[in-house]
Amino acid sequence: MKKIIYILSGVLVVAGFAYFADTGNAQFDISQCNQREKEADCRRRLNQLSTEINFLNSGIEIEDQTQATIGSEIQKLSGEINQKSNEIKQKNSLISNIRNDITSKEKSLEDLNAKLKREKDSLKKILRKRNEVDKETLLELIISNETISDFYRDEPSFSFIQQSLSDSFDIIDQLKVQIYGQKSALEERQEAEDRAKYELQVAQKEIEVKKQERDQALEFSEQKEATLAEFKAAREKEAAAIRNKLFELRDLAGGGIAFGDAYKYAAEAAGKTGVRPAFILAILEQESNLGKNVGTCNRNTNEPIWSEIMPGPTSGSWRDDQTIYKGLMEKLGRPLVGTPLSCPIKINGSYSGWGGAMGPSQFIPATWQSYENRIANAVGTSLADPWNARHAIHATALYVADLGAGAQTYTAEREAACKYYSGRGCSDPSVRNAFYGNGVMDRTVRIQSNIDLITE
Repeated sequence: MKKIIYILSGVLVVAGFAYFADTGNAQFDISQCNQREKEADCRRRLNQLSTEINFLNSGIEIEDQTQATIGSEIQKLSGEINQKSNEIKQKNSLISNIRNDITSKEKSLEDLNAKLKREKDSLKKILRKRNEVDKETLLELIISNETISDFYRDEPSFSFIQQSLSDSFDIIDQLKVQIYGQKSALEERQEAEDRAKYELQVAQKEIEVKKQERDQALEFSEQKEATLAEFKAAREKEAAAIRNKLFELRDLAGGGIAFGDAYKYAAEAAGKTGVRPAFILAILEQESNLGKNVGTCNRNTNEPIWSEIMPGPTSGSWRDDQTIYKGLMEKLGRPLVGTPLSCPIKINGSYSGWGGAMGPSQFIPATWQSYENRIANAVGTSLADPWNARHAIHATALYVADLGAGAQTYTAEREAACKYYSGRGCSDPSVRNAFYGNGVMDRTVRIQSNIDLITE
């Protein structure tokens, strides 16, 4: 009865999920999730799917626990079945030995009966002979060659043989009584062992029935789990499709690195550096809005070109970005003029200081040169390219890891952000860079919440 209730309840649960799955998919149009006015609906559906997936995961976990319990019960029942089987084998062996003993006793009885018959036959012959002798007349004795003394001389022999046979009859009768008693005891023992064997067989059958029920329950639980997993996979597929559409929506502004790609690269870099993907992306968003704003200088416009915004060998600076930049462009096969670079800061309408930061991570040439071998090793290439999104994201991850961001604490990440911006900590009184660290941390919180949403 319990098994029937369990199966029916499971069927109702699974059927309910199936209905829910069909109606949910039929009511929601994923193709509209890359439209700004549908974003809220898509995020609500994503949250709903997340709830359902969690619920299905709970159901799958329950079935896993159920299967573990049933499996343990089946293992125990199998052990009991094997034990009963061994006991039955022992009973069969014992019963076989008893039967052999009974057969041996029956053979002994047959031998004794045969011996008794032979001796009785001998006695009959002797008695017949004795009777014949008793009837003989004296004349017959005279006619015969035997004398009266000879005749009576045989009398003791007849009596002795008769007495011996009589004694043998007594012994045989005693043996027969003894053997009959032993045989009866063995037959009673066999009957008892047969009953015990039958009881073992009945017990074994009952255990086998229980095991069969548990086997069926295990099979049903596995089928139920498979169904739940199928529903879960369908929801995960739908959720992934919605996330992809939301990625498209995130990237509709144009240019830069697609958010989905940016997160993939950041997650890859995080695995190698220990820096959180959200923090890596926050730095890149602060620096270039994920590659959308990589600089307006050196673009064949009215803005200054590379040689006008970078320190060179005669600039009196601690770094020679011009020489490094020319060598990098030659290796990459990029044009010196036309490749976008960041402009210097404008103060009162005029540029001040140096520019020339490259790509989404906005590394200056000297810094890039110091990291290019490590970047190339991280991404598995022979030449690192600051305008390659994957290379740039790994560059940022390696740099902030060296600045302590791998600790993944608020203080460590904020300090690394400030040093990324100016080379000095957030509390250094000689520079005002705390705004940068604060801004990166605010972005990190927002980006992390988006990552949590799309990776659930």
